[in-house]
Amino acid sequence: MKRILTGAQMKECDAAQIRAGTPSYVLMERAARSVVDEIYRNGWEKMQVLVVCGNGNNGGDGLIAARLLHMDGVSVHVCFVGDATHCTPETGQAYTDALQSGVFFARSPIGSSYGLIVDALFGIGLSRAPEGQYREIIQQINRCDAKVLAVDIPSGICADTGKAPGAAVRADVTVAMAAYKRGHVLEKGVDYSGKVVCADIGISTELFDITDNAAALAYVIEERELSLIPRRKRDANKGTFGRVLIIGGSRGMCGAAYLCAKAAYRSGAGLVEIFTCEENRQPLQILLPEAIVTAYTGDIPDLTLLAAALERASFVVLGPGLGQNAGAEFLVRETLWRTRVPLVCDADALNVCAAHALAYPDDIPVIVTPHPGEFSRMTGQNIEALSQDPQSSAIQYALENKVICVLKFARTVITDGSALFVNMSGGPVLSKGGSGDVLCGVIAGMLCSGMSPIGAACLGVYVHGRAGEAAQSAYGEYSPLASEVCDEIAGILKKAH
Repeated sequence: MKRILTGAQMKECDAAQIRAGTPSYVLMERAARSVVDEIYRNGWEKMQVLVVCGNGNNGGDGLIAARLLHMDGVSVHVCFVGDATHCTPETGQAYTDALQSGVFFARSPIGSSYGLIVDALFGIGLSRAPEGQYREIIQQINRCDAKVLAVDIPSGICADTGKAPGAAVRADVTVAMAAYKRGHVLEKGVDYSGKVVCADIGISTELFDITDNAAALAYVIEERELSLIPRRKRDANKGTFGRVLIIGGSRGMCGAAYLCAKAAYRSGAGLVEIFTCEENRQPLQILLPEAIVTAYTGDIPDLTLLAAALERASFVVLGPGLGQNAGAEFLVRETLWRTRVPLVCDADALNVCAAHALAYPDDIPVIVTPHPGEFSRMTGQNIEALSQDPQSSAIQYALENKVICVLKFARTVITDGSALFVNMSGGPVLSKGGSGDVLCGVIAGMLCSGMSPIGAACLGVYVHGRAGEAAQSAYGEYSPLASEVCDEIAGILKKAH
């Protein structure tokens, strides 16, 4: 997993690597090569390219990238903003090398002929609003009908907060150097960074591995972590992979239980049992004949029936489509009291807990999966304030309640209070009813596969996001249903080994 660092931490790692013997210019060349590689990966070298550079080291990365593209025969221009006599030494060398290589330096304002603009104007050190010609250049970039690639972080975005105090570049892709920055996963930085690709340029981030601060132990979940999902043994049977009990689906809400159950099966569960009201039995048996349906009659479920189901379970998911009536409160109270296996609390279970001040059990692993509205009800925290730093809020909640918190945002946060993980997969395609039910099922399936609770939460969120991306590729950004996202899980998990 790649680290998430503050701007100051990244600079310290960079300085440590230079002290260890790697020249600064070599690191700059590696950064530039990673930018060029990303351009080729997207097929953008066929376009007219403009590299917009400042006089700091971020500009040096851009200047070297322009030289490398020029040497490859790519049509590339440089727009240098600022005073070339006030460059850092490395950027001054990059400027001279680019001139001597024959790179064309454009003096006119950014035109409409460019198909790709590389933003190398500012780096991670900017914390104030861009002014004067810098602001004007950023506004010109945003007005152009061109693809935009940002070097390390979009110019105008604060590397530590993700805020844009003034004008900021809207990038399609950002190539982060050595580590992700907090600005990539917070506030406007999420939208303005576009797709973030983290490039390994030979800078170690191990300086911050030993700390008591969970926010400093922050990581991004990447595709290679799929290999952590255990292989299925050839002599296994359905009992080998656990029995998930899903307690949910009030009258007229069987869809939530169905989506959760189907996702659990798709993600590796051996058996799935749904504990729901009698009215949901027939539609669930038709929708998902693989599932075991245990149904209760009346408004208040039969306690003996519930206790027996809990006794059979290897893992429990509580909440999808449960409702918030007296029967739901009864189910939540009794499940929290009686469950002796790992528990995933979602949706209405969280609302019931918040409304009645119910505490989670402290002798089993508990994973909670709130969206911002639910988290606001759980904590009393204002959603606007929460959105500014969901990472710290999730860490605090996990520590205070001794749970694993999966706080669902554009960049979902997963934490047990001692380390924090941020998911970069998914996107607005998942902003649709039923998506959270699918996520709970995936997490349950990961638990059944033998992963630790924190591992199941992290990989569950990542796989769910990747399935959303696959559904978007098939159906577009607007159209995919939660059930179609669920169907894409199989293709994602095929890549695990």
